[in-house]
Amino acid sequence: MSFKSGEIIIRGNNNSKLKGKKADPEKDLPSLSKEEIMFLLKIIQQHDFKGKDIEILYNTTLKLQQQYIYLTNKK
Repeated sequence: MSFKSGEIIIRGNNNSKLKGKKADPEKDLPSLSKEEIMFLLKIIQQHDFKGKDIEILYNTTLKLQQQYIYLTNKK
């Protein structure tokens, strides 16, 4: 349950330089360290979830695992 934006429009006083350009989704965004990802995965492992939460839990856990694998292979 997520969406992707094809283009992000930035409004402001000086946006004439940005016209036609797309925003970098990875720039200036906070990221999680491997330790933080492992912490979250362990918390998920230790909790019981209700049926209504399973789909979002699965998708979130998958993203965390993919990010952890990326960070592990990056270094």
